[in-house]
Amino acid sequence: MSHNNSGKKFNVFNLFRDLTKFYFILYLLVLSFIVFLGAKYVKTLDYNKLFYAKELLAADTNMRVTLPLKKGSITPPVDVAKLSIPTPELLAKGKDIYNASCASCHGETGAGNGPAGAALNPPPRNFVNPQLWKNGPKISQMYITLQEGIPNTGMASFSTIPPEDRFAVIQYVHTFNLSYPKDTPEDLVMLDDKYSLKNGVKMANQIPLGLAIDLEMLDYDTLKADLNNAVQSFENDLKSKKDTSALILNEIVSNKNKALVSLAGNTKWKESPEEFTKFLGTDPLDKGFKATVYQLSPEKINQIYSYLKNLFTKSRA
Repeated sequence: MSHNNSGKKFNVFNLFRDLTKFYFILYLLVLSFIVFLGAKYVKTLDYNKLFYAKELLAADTNMRVTLPLKKGSITPPVDVAKLSIPTPELLAKGKDIYNASCASCHGETGAGNGPAGAALNPPPRNFVNPQLWKNGPKISQMYITLQEGIPNTGMASFSTIPPEDRFAVIQYVHTFNLSYPKDTPEDLVMLDDKYSLKNGVKMANQIPLGLAIDLEMLDYDTLKADLNNAVQSFENDLKSKKDTSALILNEIVSNKNKALVSLAGNTKWKESPEEFTKFLGTDPLDKGFKATVYQLSPEKINQIYSYLKNLFTKSRA
């Protein structure tokens, strides 16, 4: 009896061992099959579509955050062919605009050595050398740069000035080097079609998503009162001439109301002087500031930053 029981135990042990081997082998086979199917699926993926979707999402997110505040306007119709020919009047106008808005970065001679451009990375465009340009040095190509600006650089959009003024600036810039390439009639037609220049364009009001949400949650009259209070306080500080921060701010502001509305519509600048610097450096002309913001020292930026934070705090209705 003892021998028989030992044999049974031995047989059960062998059976258990055999079953364990069987299930282990089965597990490996199933796992290998799953890996095989996964590899085949990965090969069928369209990485171009995945990359495009990723970029589209990033662009959408970026637009929601950085879309600037712009008031609607109507650009007058212009004759592109006519403005593509330099005239003394056009060049004189272009020179005045260039000296007021461009020379601080690009330099009086267009060599990209203006005092405000020293701190920019990448540095301002050297207009004396019409080579290796982002959009190109033709009139039609430079117009696109002035219309849209160049992201991630100090080149702001000049979309707020009339089309004729943009052509005037371009014509003046072309005097820095007589070898600038000429536009073909087709180039000018494409530019005209792109921005509907011969018909004039009605630009709708543009408002950042964050501000639009805030306006839904805030009472409009309260927001308007806050802004009016801020403008009035700023004006009072300028008249008294006691606050040097207000005087410094006034030197870099081209439109007080527009500048304060821009500040009210993007509260991220309040987080730190660094965020305030980023705010000033991105499309300052569209926000009611002058191009001279690029000439501000860190000390003056900190001074203006503190002044504005205090201005908006005490102006709450």
